[in-house]
Amino acid sequence: MDEDEALARLRAADPAAGAEPDAERLAERTAEHRGDELAARRERRTPRWAAVAAVAAGALVVGGAGFGIGRAATDAPAPQAGTGQVATTPETMAGGGEARASADMSFSGGMGGRTTFTAQGLGDERSTAAAWALDAAGTVSAETASRAAEVLGVEGEPRQEGGWIVGPVDGNGPTVEIGNDGNASVWFYDPAIDELLTDVEPMPLPEPAEGSAAEEGMSSSSGDAGVPDVAPAEPTGEGPEADAATDGPGAVLRETLAALGVDAEAAEYEVQPHWSGGELQSVVAHQTAGGARTGLMWNAEVAGDRVYTLSGPLAPLVPLGDYEVVSPTEAVARLGDPRFGGSEVWRDDVMRIMPAPDERDWNAPPAAPPAAGDPIPWSVTDVTITAAELGLIEHWTDGDAALLLPAYELSDADGRTWRVLAVADEQLAF
Repeated sequence: MDEDEALARLRAADPAAGAEPDAERLAERTAEHRGDELAARRERRTPRWAAVAAVAAGALVVGGAGFGIGRAATDAPAPQAGTGQVATTPETMAGGGEARASADMSFSGGMGGRTTFTAQGLGDERSTAAAWALDAAGTVSAETASRAAEVLGVEGEPRQEGGWIVGPVDGNGPTVEIGNDGNASVWFYDPAIDELLTDVEPMPLPEPAEGSAAEEGMSSSSGDAGVPDVAPAEPTGEGPEADAATDGPGAVLRETLAALGVDAEAAEYEVQPHWSGGELQSVVAHQTAGGARTGLMWNAEVAGDRVYTLSGPLAPLVPLGDYEVVSPTEAVARLGDPRFGGSEVWRDDVMRIMPAPDERDWNAPPAAPPAAGDPIPWSVTDVTITAAELGLIEHWTDGDAALLLPAYELSDADGRTWRVLAVADEQLAF
């Protein structure tokens, strides 16, 4: 029996052979299934998902990075003449085994990943700067979860599921969780927020700013063209930024943080319109240390005097004292050192600065290869660093302890910026 005969017998044995599908009934059942699944997914939403979504939305509105360097006054010497040419660096995920070190969690270099850095007019003298740690070990506990639940109006007893959780995780009531991480992160979600998001129209995307990438066909160094240029959100209210902490939603978040045991005064508050365009407002509190933003923040969605979502660190800051830091010129040299993995700082205005790469004609064939013996094309970006500011960067140890360490923010004349650890080699345990 050949293959064709065997296939014919198999088809003949099919009990559904000759049957015609009921397209109308299939469409009806498909619609019912989709509706049931959508409702089920809505009910299964977890507080962690809601908190992560809130953080992501807040980051998009603010236009900031997940971790940051605060702009602070520094006792570094006045700029002096000095240069420091560093070697070309390949595009790598640096880190020396510490995959969570924030200074190591992005590609070094610019377009194509091969960049040389030269210091121009920067100082050659070292200085000292303060460092901090977050005491998560003394914060992650059932007691902390109970306190958070009381403050945020969550019913139930703490239970340990990785971190500490109070409340249901199926979306049938408010839930709070204390993460077992180096920040002792809190996530809170009240499903009553869904009632405020019913029949609302999302806010329109902002128009591209004049001269932005989206308007002029420019792109960031990642090569993503056409991304709208979003200006950093401005605090609301009549007065300066500090007023956001004393009026309206900003005051609600400040009082909530204080009740949770957080140093609510060591923060800068911003209130922004919510993406839904309804009565909810997004509030961000930027943590500060020594007058500089640490890059850590609390994000909340607030309506009236009620917090519906909240996320951020609960671990208190512990001073580690002053550390010797390298000079600005030495910091530029570190951008080419794979032990430090200096990372480019992405800001919305980068899109205005970086020109789009040359586009080839995709209707034409690829270019011919070089002739035998010709030099191999190997593009390198040359960057001259002209400004250096000392601030803080978050760093995670192998044991997941979170530290805030001195770091430089190094900029060229066009405003492109790179960040690199500033602590001197002598005070690092390689």
